[in-house]
Amino acid sequence: MNLCKLYKQYRDCWWGLPLILPLLILPIIKIANAYTYIEGGKTYLYYLPLPFMLCMMLFFGWKSLPGLITAMSCYITRDLHFVEKIGMTLQFIIPTMLAWGGYQFFNQQRKMISHGDTRLMAHRLFWQMFIPATVFLVLLQFTLYIGLYPSLGDTRWASPLTQRNLINYQSLLMGYLTGVPLCYLLIRLIRNPYYLRSFISQVRRDFDPKVTWAEMLIWWGAVLSIMSMLMMPMTQASTIFSTNYTLSLLLPVMLWGSMRFGYRFISVAWTLIVIVAIHYHYHYVPKSAGYSVQIAITSSSYLIFSFIIAYMAMLSSRQRLIHERVRRIAFIDPVVSLPNMRALSRAMNAMPWSVLCFLRMPDLEVLTRHYGIMLRINYKQNLAKSLSDILGQGEGVYQLTGSDLAVLLHTESYKDRVESLYEHIQQFRYYWNGIDLPPRLDTTLS
Repeated sequence: MNLCKLYKQYRDCWWGLPLILPLLILPIIKIANAYTYIEGGKTYLYYLPLPFMLCMMLFFGWKSLPGLITAMSCYITRDLHFVEKIGMTLQFIIPTMLAWGGYQFFNQQRKMISHGDTRLMAHRLFWQMFIPATVFLVLLQFTLYIGLYPSLGDTRWASPLTQRNLINYQSLLMGYLTGVPLCYLLIRLIRNPYYLRSFISQVRRDFDPKVTWAEMLIWWGAVLSIMSMLMMPMTQASTIFSTNYTLSLLLPVMLWGSMRFGYRFISVAWTLIVIVAIHYHYHYVPKSAGYSVQIAITSSSYLIFSFIIAYMAMLSSRQRLIHERVRRIAFIDPVVSLPNMRALSRAMNAMPWSVLCFLRMPDLEVLTRHYGIMLRINYKQNLAKSLSDILGQGEGVYQLTGSDLAVLLHTESYKDRVESLYEHIQQFRYYWNGIDLPPRLDTTLS
């Protein structure tokens, strides 16, 4: 218990998680990077350290800078000269700071909610994808133009309008689009391990209620079949399904998953699929004539697919949430805020045997004419709250027309239950502006 208190007290200090997490996670994050060589230069197809740095800034702010700089000096700029280390560090920090500062300034409220909210999608696409990727590429071109990295033989300046720069830019955009939600979830789980239960609950809530285990198995089978065709090394006997043509088959399967399983599940699954597929890109994009063009097309396909899948998953999750809210509101009386007759009918259909007790308050009509409609509303709400304390699971109080209420009871020993209910009603007291108002209550069984 004391360790948990100490952890919660000091985890957000600059020498706590902001310093430790980059040193531990950055070398693991780098495993997801994928690159190739195009036009004699190193070209990245997927890059995850930058999204991780942005998520660290989103969680810990300025406190994460010492940890990020230390981790960069250990794993990214370790073999560079002093001037090159400073230039590379600034090249990573400046886009991250601009993206973090802009997002914080223009989203003062609800800025730290989980990814998947359509109301923040435009802001996050602009500040957490477009701005950092564009600024990083511009700074990279500038530093290469002035020759700041002479020790990097595989990185040299080229015209901005080249296929290599296009692929680099697409990989940065895709890294931010898919990597930020994944790194955000990873940091949040490490910072608060109990969030795992909440995340699993959110994933279940995102699922369509009609999804079955059979549908899940069929979907996973389709995904694994397509991935197995992509991962098969190309030979003389390979067919068109061993090329990047198979990527076009992956989109409808992932759209099916995004519409049925929601954003939280599909975002994690799609990011892992993208990392594996890009890491083994040489299995379905052979190095032959037009290799750079094929890599550019494949990279753009991943980027476009990622946006479409994420957007459709957000829309489907939000649509199900709105539909469930509308269904829930349809069973609540809008005036008294008690379950209405539709809710009573549904509850009676769900219970094969039940006892219905009607509560009629004739004096309430007279009191309503003298003191107003709010008295009847408040009286019913207080009476229903008082009765709910002695009702069991599956039993409830329901709103009827006029001054009546209905109480649904189980049939087990219902006579004793009705007597205890009547005694409880007789003891109920209601005060309106300090005046004791005991309306007469009539009870009827059905």
